[in-house]
Amino acid sequence: MAVDLVSGVQGETSAGIARCILDWLGSAGSESLTDAESLDLITLMESVKGAAAAVQVRVTAQLVGRRDADSAQARARGEISAADEKRCRAGTRAEIALARRCSPTLADRHVGLAVALDAEMPHTLHALSRGEISEWRATLMVRETACLSADDRREVDRRIGPDLPRLGDRAIVRAAQLIAVERDQESIVERRRRAAASRRVSVRPAADGMAYLSVLGPLTEIVGAYAALTVAERSRWAMTGDPRIDQLRTQDRRGVGEWMADTALERLSGRGEGEVQPVEINLVMTPGALLPSLATGDGADSRVEIPGWGTAPAGDVRAHLARLLADTGRAENGGSRAAGVWLRRLFTSPDGRDLVSMDSSRRRFDGALRTFLALRDPTCRFPWCDAPSRDIDHVARHADGGATSADNGMGLCHRHNQVKELPGWRVTVEAAGAGPPNGWINRGRWTHAVSIKTPGGRFAWATAPPILGIGTKQDPPMSPGEQYYYDLVVAAA
Repeated sequence: MAVDLVSGVQGETSAGIARCILDWLGSAGSESLTDAESLDLITLMESVKGAAAAVQVRVTAQLVGRRDADSAQARARGEISAADEKRCRAGTRAEIALARRCSPTLADRHVGLAVALDAEMPHTLHALSRGEISEWRATLMVRETACLSADDRREVDRRIGPDLPRLGDRAIVRAAQLIAVERDQESIVERRRRAAASRRVSVRPAADGMAYLSVLGPLTEIVGAYAALTVAERSRWAMTGDPRIDQLRTQDRRGVGEWMADTALERLSGRGEGEVQPVEINLVMTPGALLPSLATGDGADSRVEIPGWGTAPAGDVRAHLARLLADTGRAENGGSRAAGVWLRRLFTSPDGRDLVSMDSSRRRFDGALRTFLALRDPTCRFPWCDAPSRDIDHVARHADGGATSADNGMGLCHRHNQVKELPGWRVTVEAAGAGPPNGWINRGRWTHAVSIKTPGGRFAWATAPPILGIGTKQDPPMSPGEQYYYDLVVAAA
């Protein structure tokens, strides 16, 4: 089968040609193929992915170089400050994040990769452009030479470049590290010293209602902390003389891994043995998930949403709440901290998808309004940014007359909250989410929605996630008759 793509793209721009290729790829592989043809197409498509990544590298390097040079020149002329120049650079990376449908942190890595490959690693970029290596293997080359000077990095690229198509991930890393140590051993030592500044704690969801709490730190410190937990586990059967604690230890049937995980969490949160978590955790659920007697048979009654983190089985959550309630009197009887359990009613749209809004005349988002917005926007509202919402801020600035209300409020990560204030960026409320929608973007829905326009002229839409999580069952769409009368009501309002 022959397909003439050239005749359809003559006179087109690079973007137009890419769209034609994308249209063809949308149906490629649907025809009947032999085993040999299938394997050949799989191989070719892997090469296409590498070549496409190389296009992104070259275009990204050009865009970033042009924008950063403009900012530097503006600062040299005294038109902007150093802080403004830094914010302009961050704005460019935020635009690239929207274009690549990823978080700004990942966009920073893409930019670093593009600049390094374009300026200092021609052999690696050539192999990527020919589809001989993947974007990930090009990333490994850049990562393992990040501490070297430009000349040393070019030498690593020159020596490994011809062999890249036949090397695997580990072989690339070992080869790059070998030459890096040979060229500049002091930089490797300095890199490891600087790595200590990147130590951090992170959380990510796991399967079956679990989560990972990760600590990145110096090897000696991490090994020492693990050794301390191991020693503590071996002595957990020793009696303390406290009747309550000794009884708990005697009845403990946890395995080694379970005990070490529980003890690590207790120590991190400052709890004593057997005490409860002294922080507030929001659990969003239907009445039927809390009280099975009120269940309607809907799938939403079987799960509980932890805003920003994921879902947990309703049965496990009920058991957890029951344990907290049983511990409520422990502060008076046993002297340890007790848990409190509060129920807060959340009013949603008729289909149960969205929280309705509330009003405030205050300048700051605090109190119940802040809690409301934190529940509605648990993660940053910018598309593809999964960072927790650290800032609750106005969509239309308060200085420009924007109200301090749920309609004009939005949860954002700290970085995107700064980016949206940069020149050329515009964020607009398209649907308030407080009642019948006032824009076509949200027609027939009660979802809060905003539009985002970048300095480059691109648009993106950001809607609040369902209060019970993505994938929540919703009411069926309105019939034509219902839609007709609904439109009449909206028009009359």
